[in-house]
Amino acid sequence: MIDIHTHLLFGVDDGPKTMEESIEMLKSAKAQGVEAMILTPHYRHGMFAYPNEKIEENFAKLMEPAEKIGIDLYLGTEHHVNSMILEYIETGRVRTLANTQYVLTEYKTDTEFEYIAKSTRDLLRNGYIPIVAHVERYNCMHEDLGRVDWLRDVGAMIQVNANAILGMEGFKTKGFTKKLLKHRYVDFVASDSHDMVKRANNLGKCREYLYKKYDERYVDKITYYNALDILESIEE
Repeated sequence: MIDIHTHLLFGVDDGPKTMEESIEMLKSAKAQGVEAMILTPHYRHGMFAYPNEKIEENFAKLMEPAEKIGIDLYLGTEHHVNSMILEYIETGRVRTLANTQYVLTEYKTDTEFEYIAKSTRDLLRNGYIPIVAHVERYNCMHEDLGRVDWLRDVGAMIQVNANAILGMEGFKTKGFTKKLLKHRYVDFVASDSHDMVKRANNLGKCREYLYKKYDERYVDKITYYNALDILESIEE
């Protein structure tokens, strides 16, 4: 598996505080079958400062332990979308996923669909591919499942959290992810892991659950092959 959304990098957001915690999270991911991860520290104005130098410094420290464990690491950002997102990407203030054209975007749970649609179109027009993070959290999507279909139709991609599929984020959310999976609207399943307890990585458990419910080719696509396409698009 490849995990494209994780807050595993220590000391930079609401993920682990120490390198030792990050290493334990890496070991857990490896035991479940994860072979590569894109670390996606939050950028959210007024909440997460996204300290570039600290991110790069701590990422460099984590590379050797990750290599010993057997996981390839890449950097990205989980962008809490605002009007400055394009400027921040283009000036290097924040990162795309693994320095590719893919951008992990998130919104407030009560964001209106019109705003998500406009932000998505803006990114697409500028050559980026938005991946809408944990789409199951947004009220406007629950109101009209066709909105998820519209996002995919215009060129965006959809990410769902493993814990939501497993029912760890509530019965209503699990039911919505079931609809998404039934219609094949999910492009990525990721952990969105922050720690080893409350928001742990359960990708392995989720994949086994999915194999029991859906065809193997689709499960492999949303837990591995679509993410592999991102990594294979990295320009040398």
